[in-house]
Amino acid sequence: MKWVQKHKGIIVGTISILFVMLFVYAGLTKLLASHLFYDSILNSPVLGGRTMATLTSWTLPLSELAVALLLVWPRTRLTGLYGAMGLMLLFTGYTVAIVYFAPYMPCSCGGVISLLSWEQHLVLNLVLLLLVIMAIMLHHHYSTLSFGNSSKNP
Repeated sequence: MKWVQKHKGIIVGTISILFVMLFVYAGLTKLLASHLFYDSILNSPVLGGRTMATLTSWTLPLSELAVALLLVWPRTRLTGLYGAMGLMLLFTGYTVAIVYFAPYMPCSCGGVISLLSWEQHLVLNLVLLLLVIMAIMLHHHYSTLSFGNSSKNP
């Protein structure tokens, strides 16, 4: 436990970098192949519909890029971590809906993620969700400790 207390900032920073890479890659991929992402949402057994496809095909990748930017700077990192948690909750909820409630499982992921089954994708999302929750908890504790120590020192 002492090791974690000593390295909280490094752990939070490392998790933040992981999410920056994930969201920049995912956001840019969705924007650069926007027609494919639009079609995936349009044909989704859970979302579907032109309005949802139009709205999601722009807001989701821009949100991913915005969260990545927030995670880069220490002053906005906590906001970025909360944004990452929101996105991971959204992605995990969508994956649960596909795995357990959809009449069929579409194949819409790109890159390395396309090598995973939907069940493996769900496990990955849950691990990432736990990581971001851990980073938020450590960030709060780390910030409290560092502000508390600085106020005691003249």
